[in-house]
Amino acid sequence: MIDPLFNRAVAVAFALLWWLTAWHKLSARAEFRAALLDYRLLPPMLVPLAAQLIPVGEALLGLAWVTGLAPVAGPLSAALLGVYALAIAINLRRGRVHMGCGCGFGSAAGRDLPLSWWLVARNVVLGGLALTGALPVADRSLGLHDGLTLILMLAAATVLFAGASQLLRNHSAMAAWRTRHD
Repeated sequence: MIDPLFNRAVAVAFALLWWLTAWHKLSARAEFRAALLDYRLLPPMLVPLAAQLIPVGEALLGLAWVTGLAPVAGPLSAALLGVYALAIAINLRRGRVHMGCGCGFGSAAGRDLPLSWWLVARNVVLGGLALTGALPVADRSLGLHDGLTLILMLAAATVLFAGASQLLRNHSAMAAWRTRHD
């Protein structure tokens, strides 16, 4: 059994994550469609439909996390993150390292991170964390101090995720800088 505070923190964090990724994809539809096409995993005629369904599915997952459906949202989130990790891994094995991930947290300028094994690892770790949503929750009521702890946990998770994303950006930029032979 897991503590209800941890369960709530995971639920809110995943809801925010899915809503932000859905918003990014919906607000930059043409770019997301181009990223999906660039993966070369779907037949081109299915890409426009997938580009519409994926952000809707992500938004619904976010809703499921905050409406008490974490036991369903957890495995579905893990599965979707696994599909994303697999798509990245397939393209890395193909040698396609200079395309954007399509994940939406690339930079302030809207550029996505280039594909890397670190992105695969990030998605696998997030998928594992999402599976905790399916675990039974201890019977304990949350108090006022738990609310403050929840806010601090979410702030820490945000800083960790943003820091990890920045490290991935820096790693990609340094790798590109090292391979230039102008």
